[in-house]
Amino acid sequence: MEFTLNETTFRIAKLDVFQQLKVSRKLLPLLAGLLSDINTVKSAAAQGDYFQVLEKALPAIAHSLADMSEEDTNAILHPCLAVVSRQQAKSWVPIFSQGVLMFDDLDLITMLKLVLRVVEDSLGSFLPELPVSRSEVPAVG
Repeated sequence: MEFTLNETTFRIAKLDVFQQLKVSRKLLPLLAGLLSDINTVKSAAAQGDYFQVLEKALPAIAHSLADMSEEDTNAILHPCLAVVSRQQAKSWVPIFSQGVLMFDDLDLITMLKLVLRVVEDSLGSFLPELPVSRSEVPAVG
């Protein structure tokens, strides 16, 4: 998939199945922390109250991120960034190699947006929508 972000064109490939498993295992606890506020977030988003969305979602996200180890954080970021290329003239150049971003102009927000795009593209069918209550979680067995 190709898209433009901050006047730069990027191309992302899908994570392979093993990387999808690795990333989803690390993301699920983070997303589970949002379940308690998901109804409020959905309602506010539907009404266009993005301040309330941020007010509810950001503390949960920040807390979950703060609790993540460096290893868990890298287990999400590194595979996602490894499938992103950037258009340079007429060629595509990987933005990440061996744990290092290859472009100095990529800031934190841009990096996180790229990771989000990869997660949406690679795991969107696995995580289409979080359940709004525990009763909507399918029973195992």
